[in-house]
Amino acid sequence: MKFSEKILKDSRVKKYYDDYIAHPFIKGLGSGELDRKRFKNYLIQDSLYLKEYGKVYAHVFLLTNDIANLQFLHTCMGVVVADETNMHTQYLKDYDLDVYKVDHMEVKPENRKYLDYMLSFTKTGDVKEIFISALACTLTYEYIGKTLQENFNHNLQDNYYAPWINAYAGEDFEDFSIKSFEFVDSICKDIDEKEEEKLIQIFLKACEYEMGFWDMSYKI
Repeated sequence: MKFSEKILKDSRVKKYYDDYIAHPFIKGLGSGELDRKRFKNYLIQDSLYLKEYGKVYAHVFLLTNDIANLQFLHTCMGVVVADETNMHTQYLKDYDLDVYKVDHMEVKPENRKYLDYMLSFTKTGDVKEIFISALACTLTYEYIGKTLQENFNHNLQDNYYAPWINAYAGEDFEDFSIKSFEFVDSICKDIDEKEEEKLIQIFLKACEYEMGFWDMSYKI
């Protein structure tokens, strides 16, 4: 079994995925009933998050030599600082904001802790550890997007949050997730069970921080 499959099939990971879908912020996105003040809170913090998140991929890029992997990691940085940021920009306009105004706003403690966790591996970790710490964000967003699209397909047409849902449920983001899996499997093909568990623990900790991010976003 490929290591990426072991991550997805791990019961501890599945528990987090179930908890995300049950979270009031996520449920509100799906139903369209999420208070827009809460979404504004999320947009600001996620815009600040993406800026630092891109740097995590940049560190993996610097530690990689294979041209195919360099091309993929260049794509990773583009998805984070261009594609996702551009999607945020469209929503930020509704609050008379843009990424440049947000850039100097306060990073909330829950967000900062998550970022510091990932960035800590850029100082002490190897390519596997750095990338796995960032992988949870990609995979959970794809899962949330696809699940919401499936569960709320009947009313997405009039849902203010439909562009967000469709972006993370779409083919482009799915392709990004697939390529992320391929990269993980290529760098983890020779690891033993002890290292597998170590990397899964890193992934699980990132999942915990993801949950903290949703909790933070729901607070007003």
